[in-house]
Amino acid sequence: MGRALKDTRKKKKMTQGDLADITGVSVKFISDVERGKETIQMNKVFDLARALGLLIYLTPDTLPSRKKNEEQR
Repeated sequence: MGRALKDTRKKKKMTQGDLADITGVSVKFISDVERGKETIQMNKVFDLARALGLLIYLTPDTLPSRKKNEEQR
């Protein structure tokens, strides 16, 4: 999710500061999310996605474990 936020922000030629000004979220929080740091403050992550015009889809399907994904990289 962090990569999608960062890529979209850059495509829109926005800085982390610009996004922080729009959302009221700190630049540090944005940086942490973009780098993949885990957070329980999903409301803030949703605010970032909304400000960038991203849609988030939830699915009841089982996803592969994180460990399995990291091993494939």
